[in-house]
Amino acid sequence: MNKINAACIIIGDEVLNGKINDTNSRYFAQFCFRLGIKLREIITIGDDEEQIMTTLRNLKEKYQFIITTGGIGSTHDDITYKCVAKSFNLPCMINEQCKLRMQEKSNPEGRLSPQALSDYYKMATLPSGPTVKNYYLYDDLWVPVCSLNQQVFIFPGIPQLFERLLSGLTPIVKSLYHLGEKDIEYVRYFIKTSMTESQISHNLKLLQEDALDVSSEIKIGSYPHYGKGFNTISILGEKKDDKYLLELMKRAEVEFEGQQLSTEEEDEVSNTR
Repeated sequence: MNKINAACIIIGDEVLNGKINDTNSRYFAQFCFRLGIKLREIITIGDDEEQIMTTLRNLKEKYQFIITTGGIGSTHDDITYKCVAKSFNLPCMINEQCKLRMQEKSNPEGRLSPQALSDYYKMATLPSGPTVKNYYLYDDLWVPVCSLNQQVFIFPGIPQLFERLLSGLTPIVKSLYHLGEKDIEYVRYFIKTSMTESQISHNLKLLQEDALDVSSEIKIGSYPHYGKGFNTISILGEKKDDKYLLELMKRAEVEFEGQQLSTEEEDEVSNTR
């Protein structure tokens, strides 16, 4: 079984100053969960060269699969390509394939001034070297997913683009990390209870301790839903332990006077303010 550990770097001052709401990290977390990849860290940082490079150098020592999102546009603060390349001691150069795709799909020479054109092609100035591979996943998009060392993957920050490209990368991720039907698959169950977290805390701890005797991958948590009159208990583990996870769920239903909640119902409650 493959145990692939992952990390996600969200890059952008606009996230840190509250201008935009980051949804990419949650989408990536769901992506990893579906593939049986263990997402270990999500880090949000600003458009700062030293911070990007230091963060990436630290993560490269720990994780096999790392993505970045944001900071690959045409303005002065879009420095992700340059920073990722420097962290691998590689240069950034105009990528002729990317430039050609940009020309074919948006005719920049016919509509932009020389300065604007120069700035536009900043988005085609990609890391360059023997360990770099650019994945062009859709015929109607010129932007690639740039990969370095089959470890770090650079994505745009725009959620619609990010989600589409990440989804399109699925078969490549499965192939690169040798993920197949026999690899780790995670399952999760939810129990709804009207008991408070203080009331369930002790028995929840005992439940987790018992579960650790079966697998360190089993995680039990609780999530309060303020003003809704109930809390949710989550039981997560590997598919191979599904029989035991179902036993835990039944035990929790009895001990916490609860009832099973579907994933769809839990998502609706969790994402409603």
